[in-house]
Amino acid sequence: MSKKTPSQDFNYKFEHQWGGEDTWYTKGKRWANKQKFPINHLALGAIEWLRERWVDGRVEMEMASIDKQVKHMGEIWDKEDELNKPKAEIVETGLFGEEGWSVSVSNPVVERRSEESNASVGTGSDEEGLGNPFPDPWDGDWNDAVWTWQRINKERSS
Repeated sequence: MSKKTPSQDFNYKFEHQWGGEDTWYTKGKRWANKQKFPINHLALGAIEWLRERWVDGRVEMEMASIDKQVKHMGEIWDKEDELNKPKAEIVETGLFGEEGWSVSVSNPVVERRSEESNASVGTGSDEEGLGNPFPDPWDGDWNDAVWTWQRINKERSS
């Protein structure tokens, strides 16, 4: 038998959390893995169960935060719409039922029209365009013979 030196007897388990911060979850798992059998099994199960509840709670909190932000943005947009909304002007002249009585309503949205364009879109049906750069793929093909044969058979049958 060979004699063991102290360097051969060295046994150490390193623990390191790679990336991110060391959360309660990683610390708890590390602690549970150090325990003996029945305790480590129960502790790991409890930690996983707690983590699921923790994630669900974080999701609910984030959704509530988003809902709050959406409501706030909606209020801001409603205020902006109210400020930018064109006001209709109603003018009444005379008394109702008298001659010359009238009501005029002016709405800037309705009165504003789009400008006419004077550009031509395309050629008319009576004008010649660019011509037909693509030849008919069926011109002089076997389909002509089939069509002619069908026409001849119809003439013979009638």
